Amino acid sequence: MPTDGPQTPLLTGSALDDRRTQEICRSLRIRQWARLAPAALIVAAVGLLAAAGVRPAQIAVVPVAIACYVLVQITISNLLWLRRIERVLRVYPWEQRPGVRRLDANARRPRSPHVVKLSQGSGRWSHEMLASPVLRHRTWEEDMSSALWFAGDERFGGVVAIPGGQAPMFTKPRQWDPLASRRAKASTEEWDRAQRAGIDTKTW
Repeated sequence: MPTDGPQTPLLTGSALDDRRTQEICRSLRIRQWARLAPAALIVAAVGLLAAAGVRPAQIAVVPVAIACYVLVQITISNLLWLRRIERVLRVYPWEQRPGVRRLDANARRPRSPHVVKLSQGSGRWSHEMLASPVLRHRTWEEDMSSALWFAGDERFGGVVAIPGGQAPMFTKPRQWDPLASRRAKASTEEWDRAQRAGIDTKTW
């Protein structure tokens, strides 16, 4: 039977108090903004050439604008996802877990939510969770196979990462309603933490 509630934390304080975690989140944010710089330069160059009457540039204006719009939307989505991860990390501490078991096979869709179970040790596993990455990390399954860090409460959700806080992924129970009876046993403090972390509802 899965163990409810937080386990023994790795560090005192929240996960985001850890300097390594702060640096990783900062790096992810910078990488997102850095993706927009080349796009902005391309748009500016195409716009100037089109204004100067260069025919190929005039033809390319609309496709380039559409591509840049899509890139901006993806970047904004990733930044919002990262902010949600940081919200969890501000509330919960990191816990060491023995590993993760991947149940899906989204090889062609590496950034799609993955179906996983978190090891609780002694052959016990959590219920099925959905884990969604901010950025693609090709070897996350291998890197988390024998150990991972988890911040959160399995009944509500949280964040999983490679030990050290790398490649953080937001997680939620795959099936929310069947866990209602277990969430009902949560203390007032546990509900308060889940609410502050933004994981107290079914919505992703």
